[in-house]
Amino acid sequence: MDSIFNYFDTFLKISQESKAFIEANLEYKSVKKGCFLWKAGERCNTLYFIKSGIARLFFYNEKGVENTVHFISENKFITDLESLRIQTPSSVSCIASTDCELIIIQLHTLKKFDNEVFEWHELIRKITEKTLFDKIRVRDSLFQKESKERYISFLELFPTIANSVPANQIASYLGISQFTLSHLKKEITKKQ
Repeated sequence: MDSIFNYFDTFLKISQESKAFIEANLEYKSVKKGCFLWKAGERCNTLYFIKSGIARLFFYNEKGVENTVHFISENKFITDLESLRIQTPSSVSCIASTDCELIIIQLHTLKKFDNEVFEWHELIRKITEKTLFDKIRVRDSLFQKESKERYISFLELFPTIANSVPANQIASYLGISQFTLSHLKKEITKKQ
C-alpha cells in the first residue's frame, strides 16, 4: 500500500483522512503475463497503478502489424486517459508483459474521489502532466537518434524492461526490425 502513497507524496502531500478514504476504496489484482488490462475498441473504465511488473501499450496497424507504443513499469499509473475521461473506445490495447501486481481504481471510484477527496483533482492533474511530459521527453530523445544510439538509450532509460520483455516488443517500440535489434545486441556485446 505504501508504494501508491509514496508516489502521491512526490506530487502532493495529502491528509491522513484523505489517505484513509482512498485506501478504503482501492482494489487489488494480480495478473499473469499475457493478460489484457483492456483491449482496443473497448472503453477503459479503470486507472491502474503498477505495484510490480511491466505493462505494454500497443495497437495493430492497417497491415495487421503490432506496434508497441509504450512500456509502463512499477510505481506508475496506466490507463487510456481519453477513453477513461470521455468514455470513448480505446485505440490501444494494454497487456501485462510480465506478471503484475496492480492497484485498481474503477471509474465510479474515481468519481467518488473527485467529489470527496479535497486534494484529488490537483493530485491527478500533477500526475497527468508529469506522465505526459516524461513520455514525450523519452520518445523525443529516443527517436532523434540512429538505431544503435536509440537502443543504447533505451537500455539506459529502461534496464528493467530491456531484460524482461521479448526482443520483438522492444524492436517494435524502437521502430526497428527484430533483425536489426539482434545485430545491435551482438555489436554492443562484442565491444563490452
